Parts: sequence; C-alpha cells; structure tokens
Amino acid sequence: MPNQKPLNLKASLALSEPTSSRLPPPWRVLIVDDDLEVHTVTRLILAKTVFKQRKVELLSAYSAIEAQQILQTESDIAVILLDVVMETENAGLLLVHTIRHDLGNTAVRIILRTGQPGQAPEEQVIIDYDINDYKAKSELTSQKLFTAVIASLRAYETIIALEKTRLGLEKIIDSSDSLFQINSMREFASGMLTQLSSFLDCKPEGILCIEGYSNTEEPLDTEHLCEGLEVVAATGRYGDCLSCLHTLDQASCQHKNMVMHVQNALRERKNQFDDNYTVLYLETGEYKAITALVHSEHFIDEHDQRLLAVFASKISIALANVIHYQKMISAEEAATTDFLTGLNNRRQLLRLGIPLLAGAHRSGAPMAVAMLDIDHFKQVNDTYGHDAGDVVLKHIGALLKERFRRSDIVARYGGEEFCILAPQLEPELAFELFDEFRYALAMQTIEALKIPLTVTVSIGVTTVLCDSLDEMISQADDLLYSAKQAGRNCVVIS
Repeated sequence: MPNQKPLNLKASLALSEPTSSRLPPPWRVLIVDDDLEVHTVTRLILAKTVFKQRKVELLSAYSAIEAQQILQTESDIAVILLDVVMETENAGLLLVHTIRHDLGNTAVRIILRTGQPGQAPEEQVIIDYDINDYKAKSELTSQKLFTAVIASLRAYETIIALEKTRLGLEKIIDSSDSLFQINSMREFASGMLTQLSSFLDCKPEGILCIEGYSNTEEPLDTEHLCEGLEVVAATGRYGDCLSCLHTLDQASCQHKNMVMHVQNALRERKNQFDDNYTVLYLETGEYKAITALVHSEHFIDEHDQRLLAVFASKISIALANVIHYQKMISAEEAATTDFLTGLNNRRQLLRLGIPLLAGAHRSGAPMAVAMLDIDHFKQVNDTYGHDAGDVVLKHIGALLKERFRRSDIVARYGGEEFCILAPQLEPELAFELFDEFRYALAMQTIEALKIPLTVTVSIGVTTVLCDSLDEMISQADDLLYSAKQAGRNCVVIS
C-alpha cells in the first residue's frame, strides 16, 4: 500500500482544531484512504471550510478496519470520504455495507473515491449502495471536492433535522401526556422541569417561577421584575431558591446569573438561550408570566429552539388546565369548607350527613349527633377582640380534627357552634368520647395573640335516630341548652 501510515483514533482527533463550547459544534468529516497524500491534499482543500457558521473537523483512518473502529465510537460523523480499494479490492464497499447494516448508521453521507474507476462500475454501485456520490480521484478537483462535501453536509443536516424533529415531537407528546395527568401546581412544575431537562438531555437542575395571578392586562413592572416571583419548583443547584418565595431578586438569591436570565425572559417576553441557561417564557392568560429555567451546558441550535417553542406551547395548555382545575378545587372548597377553621361548613355537613343517616336506618347501625358550643365566647371577643376569638375557634377546630375519627363528620355550624356526626358509635361509648374531648380542651392553654386563655365547651349529644338529620340536630341542640342550664362545661346525652 502506498505511503501507508496508520493513525489511532486519538491521533486522528488531535489533528482537528479545538472547538469552544460557546460555538456550535463542527461538522465532522472522516477521510478513509490508505494513501497519506490523499489525506494531506484533502486537508489542504477543506481545512478552512465553514458551512452555516460551523467549521469542518477532519478525522483520518488509513484502512477500512480503522474506519470501522472510529465509527463504532463516534456517532456524529457527517460525511465519509471513502476509498474503494484499500486492504482489499472491495474494502470500501464492504465498509459501506457494515456502516448501513451492522452499525445501523443511515444518516452519515458517503462519497466513494477510487483511483481505479473500472474496478467497480459506477451505476451498479450507486444502485446497490446508499452513497451520495462516486468519483474517480483524478476528476475530483478542489472545487468539485468542496461542492461534493457541502452537498453531503446539507443532506446530512436535513436527515438529522428530520430525525431530531421526530424524536423531539415524540418527547413533546410523551411529556405533554404525562403533564396533562397532573392536577397539583407544584407537582406539575416539578414534572415540567424534569421533562424539560430530559428534552435538553441535561441534569434536572432548574427553577420554575410564577410572576403572580392577575386578571388585568397591565404590563410587567420592569423596575422590579423578580420581586413577587413565587418559586413553585426548584431542583439541583437551585434547590435553595425554594426559600425565596416572593423575593426572587438579586438581593435575596445567590444565583445572580440565573436571576438575570429570568429577568431577561420577563422583560423581553420570549425564550432565552445562552451557553449555560435555557429559559422558557410562558403565558396562560391566568398568570402574567411563567418562566422555566434549566441549566444546560451544551449549545441549543435553531432547530432545538423551534422544538422548544412547540414544547412551550403544549406546556402552556397543560398549565392552563392545572390552573383551571386548581380554581375549581378552590371554588369547591370555598363552597364546602369553613375558611377560618378548615372544617366542613354547615352546607357540607348536611350534604354528607343526610346519606349517612339514611345508611344508618337501612343497616340499623348506631349514630350519634352532637352540638358543641364555646362557653362565654362573647366575653372572649368583647375582652380580647375578635382576632383572639378567631384564634380560639381555630384551636378548637384543630383539636376536633385531631380527636375524632376520619369517618366522623366535623363541621363549624355557625358562630361558636360546632356539629359532629359520628356513625357506628354505640350510645354507651358516645358520652365517653365527647366528655374526653371536653376535658382535653379545658386542660389546655390557648395562646391568643400572646394572651393565655382557657376555654370550656358545653355539648349536647343524641343517639336516637330520627327521620331526618334536621330533627337529630335539633334534638342535640336542645340537649346542648340543657348542658348550659346545668352550669356549662359538661356533656348531656340522650
């Protein structure tokens, strides 16, 4: 073989120019030829080639076997300049078969070069092998070689773009499907960061911020862009930002560069891409602005940026669904829950209690209904103020949740009155249960606005099943009145 000088992979890579992580990656072209002079001339012709702002990196292999070894470890080679005749007369053709079938690489573009054109007929080779061009070395002038390589790079770019689009859309569909199933805002935010990191093929290190709920069309306050931002999810190096609720600005957060990129996204109302950061800017109509930032250390090209725009649009829809669901839940809670104590309200008590009583009638199971009233509550409000009274109500609500069973229905009936429905509670156990609660409360000191208070309650309990829940509540209320008449801080049961 003429001028043969085998090079290993490390030596081949050493011949290429180093690239900066701030620049797009170079096009990688593999020269496969057993003639050292061919390598030298090819490098002279292509050394300064730039296509679409990307340089060309040249690798060398001096045999089909060496080329195969390189291709087994390097998956991003765009073009192969391949000699047909090397260690054997058809070594190049066999390598093409290996590349396409054994290695499964259908993207790399192959230009066959031969010093013996008659050895393998051009038409048959073009038909039988997936190659871009087949040239005699004698006819490959510098201009023709340059043209052939650029055409092959363009074809490779198209193939890769189509494949990236296919894979990207698959990821978008998969991630959208999974996110559409989430109803919790914080779960959604965390899931979005995970999906975005997966899409960018980087570690899950990111942060998602919501600028704030608003139904107005007022522009963002450009003077204080990060003040008031709520961090709803943060992972990796940004985990400490979860403590920066509503204060994600440069004065209170350690990640100055991250904050700057979030500010830029808010100010410009568009996605931001930098060497180490990818920031998606979302709007849903419910919130002024939502930003999702992921720490990514590789270059995001225009193709990926377009896919990320599609990803962002899908995520905006999913996020709008989460917000809508949260509003529905909030509205339902407002309609069924007492805002001060977090207990069921009177309406919810009746809605849940009526079928409970019907079930007790059908099965013959016992059921207790209790009415509870705070003793001298008006005096607490008059002496210490309504804020102190609210603290007392909250404390009793929390104690009721703690002391009664999950199957019991506990509600704030109105003012300082509470109602408890206790299914499957035997009459002989009912008095003991409610008296234990009364005693536990009387023994506690409630810190109401730094004022230590002790309060008691009177309780009326009925265990006699009536035709309606209203009747049972009325009976329990009469027994509560009897407890008040008996001196308060006691339980009266029938």
